[in-house]
Amino acid sequence: MSTIVIHYEILEEQCHKLRQFSFATLAKNLQEASFFAISNPLVSLQKSLLVLEEILFEVYQLEMHTTPKLKNVRMLLNNRSFTAQIHPRRIFLLMNLVYKMTSHTSNELVEAKAAKIVLDYITDIVEWFMKRYDRSFKSNVADEKILMSDNNLYQPEHSTDAYKHAVDWFEIAAQNGDASAQYNLGALYNHGQGVKKDYTLAKMWYERAAAQNDPNAHYSLGVLFHLGQGTAQNYGEAAHHYQIAADLGNADAQYNLGVLYNQGLGLSQDFNEAAKWYTLAADQGNTSAQNNLGFLYHNGTGVEQSYVKASTYFEMAALAGDASAQYNLGYMHLKGRGIPQNFAEAAKWFHMAALQDHMNAEFQIAMLYNTGLGIDKDHIEALKWFKLAAHKGHLHAQYYLGLLYEKEQDIVLAEKWLLLAAKEGHISAGFELGRLYVYQLQQPDKALPYLKAAAEKGYVDAQYELGLLLTVGAGVPVNYPEAVQWWRAATDQSHIQAEYQLGLLYEQGLGVSIDLEEARRCYRLAAIQGHAGAQYQLGNLFDKGKGVTQDYTEAAKWIEQAAAQGHIKAQFQLAQMHSHGQGVPKDFAKAAQLYRLAANQGHQKAQFQLGLIYKKGQGVAQDYQEATKWLKKSLQDIQ
Repeated sequence: MSTIVIHYEILEEQCHKLRQFSFATLAKNLQEASFFAISNPLVSLQKSLLVLEEILFEVYQLEMHTTPKLKNVRMLLNNRSFTAQIHPRRIFLLMNLVYKMTSHTSNELVEAKAAKIVLDYITDIVEWFMKRYDRSFKSNVADEKILMSDNNLYQPEHSTDAYKHAVDWFEIAAQNGDASAQYNLGALYNHGQGVKKDYTLAKMWYERAAAQNDPNAHYSLGVLFHLGQGTAQNYGEAAHHYQIAADLGNADAQYNLGVLYNQGLGLSQDFNEAAKWYTLAADQGNTSAQNNLGFLYHNGTGVEQSYVKASTYFEMAALAGDASAQYNLGYMHLKGRGIPQNFAEAAKWFHMAALQDHMNAEFQIAMLYNTGLGIDKDHIEALKWFKLAAHKGHLHAQYYLGLLYEKEQDIVLAEKWLLLAAKEGHISAGFELGRLYVYQLQQPDKALPYLKAAAEKGYVDAQYELGLLLTVGAGVPVNYPEAVQWWRAATDQSHIQAEYQLGLLYEQGLGVSIDLEEARRCYRLAAIQGHAGAQYQLGNLFDKGKGVTQDYTEAAKWIEQAAAQGHIKAQFQLAQMHSHGQGVPKDFAKAAQLYRLAANQGHQKAQFQLGLIYKKGQGVAQDYQEATKWLKKSLQDIQ
């Protein structure tokens, strides 16, 4: 049986099945493409293009769960999110070849050859389409053909042969002056398909096609100049070619021209112009333009600021599968900008973008899993997504990953991830790494540079921790003057603990001259914000009359507040005051209660005093056994 007869039988069976699927127009165009292949190849090519257009339209709806704005072959084939769903990739290659071979006019010899090749490719594409639509579709001939195709998925030479075939065909048409063929031949050299990659030859063929005002060629020339491929990088020339192609309606050129205006490359920066060209490209379904236009509306750059319009454009591109737009739409839902705040919707879009390896989306979905906002809290999932983003270099992901490992007491991995982020200048990571070295690894010398780096950038907790490190003297030389400097910087940011520590230095004259008035001021600032240590120290100044007139009532007021927060020394001091009636009523029962609180926390003097009041029966029933217990305990603690 001849090949022509086999093809005819395959086509007839395909047409029959298409009609069963209610694709009558598709079946009619396929039948006419076959009928006119020899008698009128130009008509056959046109019909094959219609077949491809219809298939792409239907598959887009199937895979993207939405209807494309335009039934346009070129626009659909340029939608990367959509074409990523086309498997095996050989089918995508055949679709591209069919589009290129049907998008030009040339001499009759070329058209006749092209019609036969295209019909063969279309047969494969239709077979794939029907399999996609109905997995139960099986014909003996078709099964054999698909099986051969599947076997070829792992044979790169199949695609190479197809491209080489296309090169030969385009070469003939290009030499005959066909602009479309010249452009396509340039594209093959540009991408190294069917020929060795050669930007110089690509540029030559693009220029020949551009001389005939081919918009695709002007666009591609713009890209070469933009990237400096096959020529010196020249943004001005890139803008020139983009402008021509954009004026001819090329959506990709309109988008790239918008980018140049947006960034001020080769053109004066003009956000209004950028918005204009993004809008034109967006209206043709260019998802990158839709996403960038969303940014302009979000920030009010070149257009009137509008979160609503920003969300609308992000959604357009997101529905078409653009990962960046999906992330941006998720962010709008997360923050409630232009749309109601909805953590579940945010999680949905972040997840979709993350599945396309969008780094920021991986981090955001990890954060939602970590917090349980909009999605069930899941530590394992959070860790997984943090790792994916962290391995791509996301600093916040590395930081949070370090925190999670520290929480799990996996100090080795905590150090690894915090160190990676800190080395890239992540301030919080540097601070946490410093704390890890001080409190977990007992390596304060290693902590010093990281705490100092964070402190110098104004990180208030790092300024406080650095001050502590410089006053403890464990592994780092004591330096009170520098500690004063850092704690002063922290108090400028209202750090309560730094105020307290600074008060101690002024009271004791460490790193500064003794200044009891300044000490009192620091203690008071911290005390009124609830710092127990500062409350005790402030009360103690009034109790002892240090730098102020002795005032037991004022002393009791502050010491009582500290004692209520469990401050041991304050509990003992207040017990003493109740024992002697200083600033508070004399009350041995109250004193006994406070002594016991401090004694149970190991305060030796409180244990001794508690033993004495049990011995004397002051505020408690006299109990020599209990007295002996506490007196012995106080002596044991001394030993």
